[in-house]
Parts: sequence; C-alpha cells; structure tokens
Amino acid sequence: MEQRNQTGEAVTTLTAAQVADPEAPLLHVTDSRTTLEAVTKCFATTLARRAHTAFQWVKGHNGHPGNEKADALAGRGARKPAIDVVDVAIPRQLRMTGAKLSKVTQKLAYKAIHIKKAAKVEERRRTKERVGQVIRDLKEDLNVHIAPETLWKSLGKEIISREARQWMWMTLHDAYMVGTHWLRPNMSDELKERATCKICGQTETMEHILFTCTAQGRETVWSLLRHAWTASGGTVRDPSWGTILGAACTGRNIGGQRGTTAEENRWAILAIESARLIWKLRCERVIANDGAEFTKREVQNRWHAEINRRLTLDRRVAALLLGKKRKRRIQLVEEIWSPLLEDERSLPPRWVTDSGVLVGIKRGGG
Repeated sequence: MEQRNQTGEAVTTLTAAQVADPEAPLLHVTDSRTTLEAVTKCFATTLARRAHTAFQWVKGHNGHPGNEKADALAGRGARKPAIDVVDVAIPRQLRMTGAKLSKVTQKLAYKAIHIKKAAKVEERRRTKERVGQVIRDLKEDLNVHIAPETLWKSLGKEIISREARQWMWMTLHDAYMVGTHWLRPNMSDELKERATCKICGQTETMEHILFTCTAQGRETVWSLLRHAWTASGGTVRDPSWGTILGAACTGRNIGGQRGTTAEENRWAILAIESARLIWKLRCERVIANDGAEFTKREVQNRWHAEINRRLTLDRRVAALLLGKKRKRRIQLVEEIWSPLLEDERSLPPRWVTDSGVLVGIKRGGG
C-alpha cells in the first residue's frame, strides 16, 4: 500500500474498527474528508460492527489534541522504510453488490435480470443446434465468423421489424409447434399425424418448410428474392440458415465481397421478410385453407405486398423522426430502397417522408 499521510489516516481508522470491541460504541475523529467518505462508503469493517459507530470531522491543524497526535503518527508511518501489510480483504457476507437505484436504467435492470436467470438455466438442445447451424452456414456461405452473442444481438438492429424479430427469435429456438414437436411420447396418434407435410410426405420441420418443401410458394418466394437482389446489384446466393437468420450480422461481407451498409441492410430486409412470408403462407395453407395451395400469382402478389408494406413502414418511421436522426434515417432509406423502386429517377426529392407520393418496388421475377 502506498505510504502517504492520507493512507496512514485511512489505515488508522480501519485498524481502530478492527481492534475495538465490536460491542462498544466507537467515535472516529478526523480532519480528512477523504478518509471520512472512504470509511463510510467502502470499509466493510465498519459495517461489521454491531455497536453504534460514528464519525466526526474536525478542522485540521487547529490545536485539537487527538488530531495533532494522529497527524504525527501518520507522518511517522509515511516515513517508515518498510511498507506495512494491511489486511483490506472484505468478508464474503459484507461484500456489497448491485447498483444504485438512482443510476439504474431499464436496459441495465433487464440485463441484470437476464444474466441472473440465464445462469440458472441450461441452453436448450434445439437452440444450441440451430444457432450452431446458422454460424456454420455464415462461415461457409459468406466467410463470416461470428460468436453466438453476435447473432443474438443482431436481432435488436433497427432494420429488423418487430414482427420479424419475434419470428427469428422463435425460429432460432426451434420453438414453433411443427415437425418433430408433434412426435413427443405424450402426443396422441391423431396429433402425431401433424408432424408430416401433407404435400411432400416428409417431416414438416422449419428446415423443410423453408428449404425443401414442394408446396407452391416457397420456391416462388426465393425466386422473387433472387431477382430483386441481383437487380439491385447483389451477387446471387442460395438461401440458408446463415443468410437468413444471420442476415443482420454479415458485417460488410456481401456475396464474398465488401459491401456498403445499405447493401447489408437491403439483403437482411429482403431475406428475412421473404422467409417469414414462406412461414405465413404455410400456416395459412395448413390451418386456414385446410391444405389448399396458393397459386403462383397469389404468391407473387403476396411477396410484393409484403415488401411494399416494409417499405411503407420505413418511410413512416423516417417521417416521425426529428433533427439529425431524421436526416440519417432518410438517407438510409434512400440508399436501401432506391435500387428496388419502380421509376426511381422520376420520384420527387422528398419521396421518403412525403406520404402523398406513391412508391413501390419493381415487379418481376418469380
């Protein structure tokens, strides 16, 4: 411990609390406000005393007998040739944790609650497998290396809509009631039949729904995605767990090349919204339409409507912002959506925030 007068005064206060009878009242008299604040806020030894403990400040170098003697002893201690070993360890039962309520934000509170709960819960096997598959696909398809934490944090990015975020969260946890979920031992034979796709005859997992099902809709949606992406200057790629659920954490690596932020966001929006539409079409076909398939034209119209709805949402958000945030968001919306728009060059300068301007993406593909 560094040998200074203030250090000596603080150690004296600590030693007094350690050697004094814990059942007897104790009064500390000091002219050091630094020491006074330190012992009242930090020293667990003071808290360990069962009797009343008080502190009194007196003016320094003003003839107070005890204060003058304490200064002299502190000076002698500072001049000692060897450094004293002072036990400042805090007993486990007196260690103070947490944060001041006056300093806690809602975000910090939720983070603390999450960490505490997560420490008690083991990661779900299905979640671990799905997250691992996303990370492997990102590495193989885009040469992007990420940690699981990066993937989860990407769900909070502003380019992902609230509905898409919920779908991605459920899909990463493999929590939707499809496929092998219906094959649990406690399920009846009638319920177990729901595990099989009525179109393909295969187990209807989320992977089957998004990547292999032959029902009308899936391949049409992916074809529309490829057309829109390549028409805007992107490099062709096949949909995978990595390029969909990991679309928001590709860094600047788009199609194996370094892309702009607008290109990253454009792919993320198109890929995630397209995948979610495939899921929505499947649910409508199985639940609402009693297995009846959509026509190709219906799927095409639904995809364009879904992407245009997302475009409208981005325009409205930009229009509601103020100041620098508004300017930044308008620029981002223009960079993301301009390559996809019909007659983009004929649009007025303020098309993003002017609700009177009709804007839509180019039709084609599929």
